[in-house]
Amino acid sequence: MAKALTIDRFRRGETVRTLDPLPGVPEGTPGRVTLVDGFAWVRYRVLFDNGVDVGTLDGTALARPKQYDEALALRTAASQAHAEVAEADGDTEAAATGGGEAKSVNGVSVPSHLLERSKQARQRLGA
Repeated sequence: MAKALTIDRFRRGETVRTLDPLPGVPEGTPGRVTLVDGFAWVRYRVLFDNGVDVGTLDGTALARPKQYDEALALRTAASQAHAEVAEADGDTEAAATGGGEAKSVNGVSVPSHLLERSKQARQRLGA
């Protein structure tokens, strides 16, 4: 079993790299944490080297430069393990979509039932 990567909180001014492709920011782009906010859910504002400033990033979307390769390897191993469990349970659709439970927006997971609820509301309103 792969060891878990412990995510310590990032500090203001610390250099990080993004693990997820974000709007205007490719995966792996380095940046600097400009703001740390929150108690129960700590979120970060990061100014990336390509000039894009992204706020409300979850710590799971970021990694320290020295831990970047390890974090990507752990993510890959976790997604493969999830696919194997889904296939073993006979849930081929969940295996193909990585669970299909949530969509990530700026590193924040949005549950599929909320996306479906929004879609139905737009249809009701004719938007």
